Amino acid sequence: MSSLDKDWSDQFKFYTNELHLNEVFGALWKQKILIILVTSLFALGSVIYSLSLTNIYKSEVLLSVDNASGNNSMNTFGGMAATLGIIGPNNDNKSLIAIKTIQSRSFLKHLLTFDNILPSLMAAKSYDVQSNKILFDPKIYNKNNKEWVGSEPSYLETYPVYLNHVVISKDKSNLLTISVEHISPFFAKEFLELIINEANELLRNKDLREATDAIEFLQSEIPKASLISMKDALNELVLSQLEVQMMAKISSEYVLKVIEPAYVPEDKIRPNRAKISILGTTLGGMLIILLVLLHHYVLRNMEFASKF
Repeated sequence: MSSLDKDWSDQFKFYTNELHLNEVFGALWKQKILIILVTSLFALGSVIYSLSLTNIYKSEVLLSVDNASGNNSMNTFGGMAATLGIIGPNNDNKSLIAIKTIQSRSFLKHLLTFDNILPSLMAAKSYDVQSNKILFDPKIYNKNNKEWVGSEPSYLETYPVYLNHVVISKDKSNLLTISVEHISPFFAKEFLELIINEANELLRNKDLREATDAIEFLQSEIPKASLISMKDALNELVLSQLEVQMMAKISSEYVLKVIEPAYVPEDKIRPNRAKISILGTTLGGMLIILLVLLHHYVLRNMEFASKF
């Protein structure tokens, strides 16, 4: 191709592109009122929608997990303890046990025995900032009579909702972060504290029962031991279980120890109303522009086809 032909080809492409751009802008300009109107309607709708959403607050707590509830004697005679069917606290993954306990259905069933937990999870509609009270959906729950409209939700029905409200994470240093999200900032804090206290109490009672059973079993085995060394080992195991009982009784924070306590959140975590409004307006503008251009080119092609 000669340089003259190349220059002519480049000029033709530029001219053609310019015509296409002029056509696009011309089509949009002709429908500018429709574009502005539809975009404004989307903007108004997105604002109204964002304002209709209920604020969600999140309270968090940072916890350390006590993995060493027993003493060194359990470590020393760990093999013997396992042989006898006694699993010491040091052999348990307390972090995993604590997480799975909080996430269990049986634990939720226990939590629902406390007042206002079930309706706050299943019937909360909005939150009154002035009175700091949860407003319940009257179609679901009658607060005055404390009666459910229809059947009361079971703990199995509540379980998925509970998991959506309660989030647990563990970092590399074995610290736990537990958060509760709710429309009421006060309920989020109070429910979070209830979860931690009851989890500690449940794990404490579990270890106390196991330690008591282990002591009774070991004491019945000591007279049967023929070797003095075996009796000494069994006595050491008894002492280790007594230490478990002692730690369980003297510490209010048995497994989950609070580093940063739960708090009443002041700011919502969602919805982001500005973001929703901007996205809604942008979506509406792009949609109407696309429809206008599509309509324009469809009509042009139909007119072109009718000439032949």
